[in-house]
Amino acid sequence: MEVLITSKTRWSDCCCIGGLEITTGRFLRLMTSIGSYQPINSPFQIGEVWDLNYRYHPGKPPHIEDVRVDRRQGPLRKLDDIAEFILQHCTVWQGNYNSLFSGKLKWTGNGSGHINNPSDLPTNSVGFWSSDRDLLWDGERYYRYTRRLLAVDKRLPYKGMQPAIPVIPAGTLIRVSLAKWLPSERVEDRCYLQLSGWYL
Repeated sequence: MEVLITSKTRWSDCCCIGGLEITTGRFLRLMTSIGSYQPINSPFQIGEVWDLNYRYHPGKPPHIEDVRVDRRQGPLRKLDDIAEFILQHCTVWQGNYNSLFSGKLKWTGNGSGHINNPSDLPTNSVGFWSSDRDLLWDGERYYRYTRRLLAVDKRLPYKGMQPAIPVIPAGTLIRVSLAKWLPSERVEDRCYLQLSGWYL
């Protein structure tokens, strides 16, 4: 199956590789054959198309995208305009942060988005977004969505491996995702919103 690599994010000393099936537009998370994250030196690069054999191995919803890759060949080619392909083959959320994940996100007092209700989940843990406002890098960890009427900025921790840029302009195609469930003894289990990358 041909798969387009759409993201590469750091996960401890490994990396998480996001992809799209070329023929179906289905979201994928490319795990190793034993179900672990890919090594940090994984050859997969954003924009490349690979020929992969894999087995579906979904995790706890909404993290249903996991596949275990048994064979890989490539890269077969690299897309010159990955954003155009995504726009033609995927649903892209438009507007402010309320458009993300079917409007199911909740927000903490410091502006962090999350889901916390296992009975009311979005259909996937990844998606694409075109924000109606610039996202501003804070120089350390977060991109911030700022609006005069907001008491607190909405903030998205950046997990991608491409260098951060000072401003992601409004209208840029952005990939967002939900981190795996984070258990807590003080509050309910949560999946937190994060920013995986962008396509200029």
